[in-house]
Amino acid sequence: MNKTAKTLLLLLAAFFLFIGLKSYQHATTYTELTDVQAINGTILQLHCPPKGAASLTLSDSAATYNLSVKFRTDYCDDKDSQALLGKDVTMQAVQVDGDFYQVYQLKEKDRIILNPEEVEADQTSATLGLFFLALLLTALVAYKSRQGNKQ
Repeated sequence: MNKTAKTLLLLLAAFFLFIGLKSYQHATTYTELTDVQAINGTILQLHCPPKGAASLTLSDSAATYNLSVKFRTDYCDDKDSQALLGKDVTMQAVQVDGDFYQVYQLKEKDRIILNPEEVEADQTSATLGLFFLALLLTALVAYKSRQGNKQ
């Protein structure tokens, strides 16, 4: 591995570390949030990507409500996702950007479908993933540097 490639990989690792630190610093637990809104509505559509977190839209709103990865794995199959369509729900959500909200709690009648711990777990795993990626890139550069010195 040449010196330019090592430098670029180390810069990329530093970038991931920086983003991970910023994510860690700005992570706020649900109990510390001050701008939580209670939103009531009827589920119009579930958005279930193959990877990542699911989201939903309500029948009387143009906003998108981001859910969690666990919600996607639990409710985004043909049987369960169709059962939620048309249901009246109550959400505790925070506006993140324009018409995008992060849902921390989703309830249908008295049944809790999504709780704040699941959302916080997603946020924590994303932050840890950034740290791991930075460590992996640094280890790769160190390994290749060591290997190059032996030759």
